[in-house]
Amino acid sequence: MNGEAVHGDASTSEIAAARQQIRALESALAEAQAALDEARAALDDSRAGYQTLYEVLTQSPAPTAMWQGDDFVYTFVNPAYCAALPGREFLGRALVDAAPEAKEQGLLDLFNHVYRTGSPFIANELPVAVRDPTTGRDEQRWFNVVYAPVRNGAGAIVGVCHFSVELTEQVRARQAAEAKAEELRRSAELIEAQQETIRALGTPLLPLAPGVLAMPLVGLIDTRRSEQIMEGLLHGVADQGASTVILDVTGVETIDTQAANAMIRAAQAVRLLGARVLITGIQPAMAQVLVQLGVDLRGIATFGTLRSGIAAALGAAWQHDK
Repeated sequence: MNGEAVHGDASTSEIAAARQQIRALESALAEAQAALDEARAALDDSRAGYQTLYEVLTQSPAPTAMWQGDDFVYTFVNPAYCAALPGREFLGRALVDAAPEAKEQGLLDLFNHVYRTGSPFIANELPVAVRDPTTGRDEQRWFNVVYAPVRNGAGAIVGVCHFSVELTEQVRARQAAEAKAEELRRSAELIEAQQETIRALGTPLLPLAPGVLAMPLVGLIDTRRSEQIMEGLLHGVADQGASTVILDVTGVETIDTQAANAMIRAAQAVRLLGARVLITGIQPAMAQVLVQLGVDLRGIATFGTLRSGIAAALGAAWQHDK
């Protein structure tokens, strides 16, 4: 009986141990299942995130592409990228095969730098000559671009991605506006030079003899032109040391009040510099205006013709030299 009792006790102990092991296995299995479920949920979230990112990049109006490896094989291009470089096959092809102009323009060197260093390249209004595969001709275009490294889960660089915004129309519009502004600036300079020439021709100061200058005037004398006359007279007398200045108004038909007064002030200013003023060729219409305006011509000699005024001026100069 003792032997049977021992045998019975041993069986109970083994059964209890087996049950404990089963519970431990069930607990471990439950934990493993929970971990598996969590991993599956994370994977689903990751896949959903990747799908969302893929859809965003696909629908983006910004040309976007991704390359893998140091030979830069296309792994992704969105429709905007294909539209920017039409008539080409990209996926599965190396960059230099699908877009050989990239190497010719040094863009491949930029990709290599990003791939080796992990430092992104960012540029505004980057000029790029895009080749038409059907004609072989290059078209100058401009982009804001970002070349960034692509990393795997371990953080190692496995490729390069490209994001860009084309600014060709904006750049060309700005360049056209700048060219127009430059054209207008040059036109303004030309007009100013022409006006200066007209001013010089409109108020010429001619040397007749040592110390004698003549300014023949033609056309309408307004306030602005009378100011030019005064400026020309004063500079001429001061620069050439003239003692006599002849203002010939034979070609002037009429004059307004302000201009008449300004001309008289010019003559008075010349007298202050030590020179005398002769006015020649006053026409009847101008004489009538001057009388009606009450212009004071005292101290200013007047002559009917330029010839008589020149004779008087040269006679005075000759007497002065004696």
